[in-house]
Amino acid sequence: MRDPRTGTSRRSLFAVAGVLAVGTLTGCADRPAAPPAAPTTRSATPTPSPTPSATPVPTTTATQKAARTPKGSPDRVVLVRAGGETIVDAPVRPVGLDDQGILSPPGGIVGWYDEAGWPKPGYPGASILAGHVGTPANGADVFRELPRARRGDRVTVRYDSGDVVHFVVRRSSGMPKQQTPRDDSIWDAGNPEPLLRLITCDPRTPLEQGHYEGNWVLWADLA
Repeated sequence: MRDPRTGTSRRSLFAVAGVLAVGTLTGCADRPAAPPAAPTTRSATPTPSPTPSATPVPTTTATQKAARTPKGSPDRVVLVRAGGETIVDAPVRPVGLDDQGILSPPGGIVGWYDEAGWPKPGYPGASILAGHVGTPANGADVFRELPRARRGDRVTVRYDSGDVVHFVVRRSSGMPKQQTPRDDSIWDAGNPEPLLRLITCDPRTPLEQGHYEGNWVLWADLA
């Protein structure tokens, strides 16, 4: 697929072997190139559709979304299963690409991908949160229990302003690392709806030379 904004092949931008790089905890994932550039589905200055009124009246949905837009920066993510068990509770910090074009969140935190064009959780588009699962040699990390998440579980992203955004898990599944960068439902920065994607390695897959062979991805919609 070609990115609609840059015309650059997504595959060449993000030849993923896993969304995470070898960071503080080796073995969580392999070293990918840059994630895909955020697609643009509308111009930076939208052109309003013709209306009989000079001042368009926002729809109820748009008004509700605007009221929910959080202030500040993401600070913590909590994932609670339908039965009440908390399986993720970790700090969130902005993470960009390093000098080698690699997305490499440190161990012990969840990295929010904050490159230009990628949204914060609760804003329109798919926000990306990436974290490590750890390895038997290095111990568990922030997303070790992520594969236990199921449809209907709830994800809460807390902001340093005190605002919170709630999401409901729609899907939680493993996938081959080669498939991850090609799945447009993950890299959906241009979606008008606020979406959330949590990505890690799949600890159920074989561990080869310190790297798990699969990814685990969670898809969540605004609650």
